[in-house]
Amino acid sequence: MTSVSRRAVLKAGAATAAAFAAAPAIHSQGAANGPVGSVVDEQPFARLEVVGDGLWAVVSTPLNGDGQFANPQTLCNGGLILGDNEVVAIDGFFQPAGAAWLAEQSVKLTGKRPSKVIVTHFHLDHSGGLAGYQSGAIGPDIIMTDTTRKLVFENYTVGRPAEGSPFLQPAGRMMMPTQILPDDSGKTPLDIGGRVLTLDPLLGHTPSDIAVHVDNADVLYAGDLIWQGLFPNCTHAVMSALTKSCRALFDAGDNLIVTGHGGLARTAELDGAFMALLAAVEATARVSHRQGLSAADAAANFTLPEAVSDWGFFNPRYPELAMAAWYRELSNSSR
Repeated sequence: MTSVSRRAVLKAGAATAAAFAAAPAIHSQGAANGPVGSVVDEQPFARLEVVGDGLWAVVSTPLNGDGQFANPQTLCNGGLILGDNEVVAIDGFFQPAGAAWLAEQSVKLTGKRPSKVIVTHFHLDHSGGLAGYQSGAIGPDIIMTDTTRKLVFENYTVGRPAEGSPFLQPAGRMMMPTQILPDDSGKTPLDIGGRVLTLDPLLGHTPSDIAVHVDNADVLYAGDLIWQGLFPNCTHAVMSALTKSCRALFDAGDNLIVTGHGGLARTAELDGAFMALLAAVEATARVSHRQGLSAADAAANFTLPEAVSDWGFFNPRYPELAMAAWYRELSNSSR
């Protein structure tokens, strides 16, 4: 299995906390990402859609009409899963306000607050808002892989200077896990009463990701391993592993995929397009690396394949970051 050192992840992630706030306007809204199910609540920052029996998806809508990040409460997608005994939330979002909104929706829809939260990976837009699930002294169990726990701690709990304040400030109001999934655990069942989830520890978008399969339902919560309508953020990606992980998820059946960012889509609609994008990035990176070009020059030579020609970008540097991720692997393999 290809890996990336923690030092490389920390170096690449030094500015992650500010990246979302400072990101330029999106190039375009990308492919259409309208609702696929009935919408039970809609806010400027997100909507909540029914995607199955006792299954809901959060589709984040952080951009205003000018394509600027104006509504960062959720920033990423996520969801709710209802069992007979528990409600599970997928991801912690960017700000506590996002998680608090989803917890309120859980009470309205199920009569219960989430008792567990699965954090799909360490990035701040998925872990920064976990405090919003607390209700007084009561809060849910927080599930992460061990590597995700370490990366959250190392990236986001170190204080940094804050203008006009004598105190150092961490990147977010961070919360650590109460249940840690060993990285080598393999697929792990989670029984929530009348429904079993399968936690699938993978890697690719980061050195440790979790996808959530819902048994006896054609819904897959993929985290940031899969995006729709938007070029993925590959800042901490292990690109060869990302391709392998995505192939395995697409091969799991014709599921409705709750992506990490962008719209929802079925496997049959997204498989060819997303895999074509990953293949095009790899091809450009390999040729450019052999030619001795920089990652920036490789990105300048890159063209979106036809299948995703209408996709947008959260940040116009994302193709360069994808090339840089491939360059890390290619340089290591030549040593």
